Amino acid sequence: MDHTYVSTIERDSLALVDSLDHDPLIGSIIRGDASREAYLGFLRSTYHYIRWSGPLLAETAEGIRRSGRAPWLLDIIDAKTREESPHDGWVLDDLKQCGVNVELVKAAAPPVAISAYVAWSRSLAEVGSPGYLGAAYTLEFISAYRAKMAAGNLRARAAIPNIKHALSFLDGHGDADSDHIASLGEILARVEDPHDQRTITLSAGLMRELYPLFFPCVVEELRATARA
Repeated sequence: MDHTYVSTIERDSLALVDSLDHDPLIGSIIRGDASREAYLGFLRSTYHYIRWSGPLLAETAEGIRRSGRAPWLLDIIDAKTREESPHDGWVLDDLKQCGVNVELVKAAAPPVAISAYVAWSRSLAEVGSPGYLGAAYTLEFISAYRAKMAAGNLRARAAIPNIKHALSFLDGHGDADSDHIASLGEILARVEDPHDQRTITLSAGLMRELYPLFFPCVVEELRATARA
């Protein structure tokens, strides 16, 4: 069985990570020179997409159970669901450390790109597709390659008040996702159905397009500041 599709996803994910170094917001987080406002904008949007990681995995598993397809994935996805579910709490803790009222963050509407990501992923889960794993791979790839770097740079520069106590999300993902991405790549390589491979690839590609759009308000503010 040809599993070059996984290599293609990995190559394209690496290109995305390289491009994020030059993104107005994400690049500033990675370099550690983000302003407090930029970091808070990053955390707010991060909360709105990361809170769906556990539910989307759970819905994917439930869809596979109903369809009877790829039953070998069920235990794996169930384990990842338990693993991902607490991560939105890390983001909320970081926001609290920065003095933010997290109830307002939870009540706010998510950016359109995040809503699109959620709707797409739920539509795949509804028909029993494992396609969401492509999006999950891309998100974990970003964290594996840049989260630890970002946390270290933000801590070293210390330009944001109380930043050393507000890095639990980046620290947690930087420590864990290197192992996660390796294991998830092995899981994707076991997917043999050509349609599932195409859907996983498409889902990964959609995430590469949408992720930079998860933070629209902050990016526009940064661009306006740069033009001033």
